[in-house]
Amino acid sequence: MTNSLPPSYIRLRDRRLQIDSLIQQGHAKPVLLWHLVLFFTPLALVLLIPRRQCTPYLRSLALVLTLGLAVEAIQHRRASLGANGYILGVAVAWWCIWTATLLVTHDVERDFLRIERRLCAKNETRDDPDGDFVVVSNESWREPLQRLVSECQESLVWQPYPRSWSHRLGWVLSLLFSMRGPEWNWRISSIGPLPSSVTVQLDSARRPSRLLGECQAFPACRNGRGLLRATAWVFLRSYILIDMMKVLMIRDPYFWGVVSPPPPPPTPISYILPAIPSVFRVYRLALSGLAIFTALSFVTALNPLIFLGLSLAFPNASRSVTTTPLDAPWLYPETFGPFVTSVLDHGLAGCWGRWWHQLFRFGFLSTAQWFLSFLPTPLVYHPGLRRLVLAMTVFSMSGLIHACGSYTQLGTTRPLSRTFMFFFLQGVGVAVQSLATTALSCLFPSRCLPHWLRRTTNVTFVVVWLLFSGSYIADDFAAGGVWLVEPLPVSPLRGLGLGVEGERWWCWNEPWFQWWDGGSFWASGLRVV
Repeated sequence: MTNSLPPSYIRLRDRRLQIDSLIQQGHAKPVLLWHLVLFFTPLALVLLIPRRQCTPYLRSLALVLTLGLAVEAIQHRRASLGANGYILGVAVAWWCIWTATLLVTHDVERDFLRIERRLCAKNETRDDPDGDFVVVSNESWREPLQRLVSECQESLVWQPYPRSWSHRLGWVLSLLFSMRGPEWNWRISSIGPLPSSVTVQLDSARRPSRLLGECQAFPACRNGRGLLRATAWVFLRSYILIDMMKVLMIRDPYFWGVVSPPPPPPTPISYILPAIPSVFRVYRLALSGLAIFTALSFVTALNPLIFLGLSLAFPNASRSVTTTPLDAPWLYPETFGPFVTSVLDHGLAGCWGRWWHQLFRFGFLSTAQWFLSFLPTPLVYHPGLRRLVLAMTVFSMSGLIHACGSYTQLGTTRPLSRTFMFFFLQGVGVAVQSLATTALSCLFPSRCLPHWLRRTTNVTFVVVWLLFSGSYIADDFAAGGVWLVEPLPVSPLRGLGLGVEGERWWCWNEPWFQWWDGGSFWASGLRVV
């Protein structure tokens, strides 16, 4: 049976056996499902308690407890599920940053409002006798749309921190797991503004302009069913692309983890590309980048497919479960922004700040601005220094959480010198291009520089910088076994015989969970394999 398995499958199986051996010998600990639930609990519990009923030390205790559990998990807990343990480190590190964002850099009760659906009778005003909801203002320019809204039996309102416990539970859970805040007043700028039909129902006086007033302009939202069809196509396209890339990676020892020295690529790539090591290097970097992009598109498409799909299929059930308008298309912005214009017009900063996914943006910026507040006032208001500090802090935090993912993998990874260095260099690149642009604008007025020349310079810098720095993270991903993991349950291409010998239609041959008895209550439970 062993001889019939592809070499990459044998490597993946050996890593799982190695994790089991480390756990059996006491050198590592298993990841138990209820431990993960416990890890998220302190933040949830402390946010459910109103600040006026909470002792000053309870929030600090929740933060310290979360950090302690995170350190223990990153140091000792190991699992092969989730890209050979990569997701474990990333999720734990991100939750620490998110906990600090909600407990230290912001006052949740004072600062945050959520868009909720409220039932009302026809032509009913939206004053709330309980004071939970924020009423809508009556600017004259909004009157035509307000007449349309008044004819509806539902309206959208800004919901502050709720008074009732049951309402507060849903509000807090939504906050905890809303990464880009599409239904919150801290909705990140890169996902575009809310539609005018929504903003007319919301009180502009209570909406922080710095969060919602500086959004990039994107095309108008599709209707729910149109968005669902478009998302289904993205999901299907990503599925097929992942299968195609997996067929290529399964033949290439580099993607098994053999990164130093890098082996020559297998057939048919070796016949297509010239036998030049640098060309092979560019091919592997491009394939790694495309695989990351496609995997993120594949995973994030599940959100609208599940929640939007269910809310459209069962509208009454959706309204009875939550006050969030789950059937609203503006609740599901695209994961990635426009690529061409972002890179052409804004260079490396546009590549990372406008095109690439912004799942961690609010937490990163909140923490960076909190650090910035400790600088002397003249430095804080210096625009160049402010941008530099924000960029380096944000990219350093991104490097930190991805380095934690590299650390929790079982493999010859280098979390600091590879993964962290890649993200740190992106901050350096943004700073270098910004300084170069400022210097050129002083030497040559903008009217003297052709538009095509500025765009060509931006694209050239982005390509050169990513080729220079990309090998840091690509090599670490390969060494950590990210590409060994099988993300698809069924492979059409490998089922048709386009894979290597031993591969079949069905790809998930190992369990995800199993019962683990560690000899005590704390050490026993459902284990994430």
